[in-house]
Amino acid sequence: MNSPAYRALSLAARALLVELTMLENGENNGSLYLSIRDAAGRLGMSDLSAISSAFNELQDLGFIEVTEEASFHVKAADKSRARCWRLTWLAGPGRKGPTMAFMECQPEPGTKAHTRMERGLRALKAYRKDRDSGRLPVVDSDTLDEN
Repeated sequence: MNSPAYRALSLAARALLVELTMLENGENNGSLYLSIRDAAGRLGMSDLSAISSAFNELQDLGFIEVTEEASFHVKAADKSRARCWRLTWLAGPGRKGPTMAFMECQPEPGTKAHTRMERGLRALKAYRKDRDSGRLPVVDSDTLDEN
């Protein structure tokens, strides 16, 4: 997850990524069924358009791929299925290894996602600089009482 694409994700997309990862059991990548409605329930959200946007973000930035489109049947005996997903940083069925597509992706300049990415990368750079120089943000803070 150490990539500019991860820094570009909204909080909803990051939370959805965790939920999709929790569905993966080491053998079922590429067969992760999760609908927008079920994802909203798992995340405790009611805004289905926000969940749909989170799925789109994850796809656009290369974290997930659709392996099977949703199917909806009218007949009572038929079953409907949600879209089926694959996590790109893990090997899937019939694949030798992961595609790691998110490592190649960045959001378009001028978008909110690009702004989030830049802000996150600046914060990460500052953290690493402080860590490498031996400064720890909480320990070296002057906001803590000295008792």
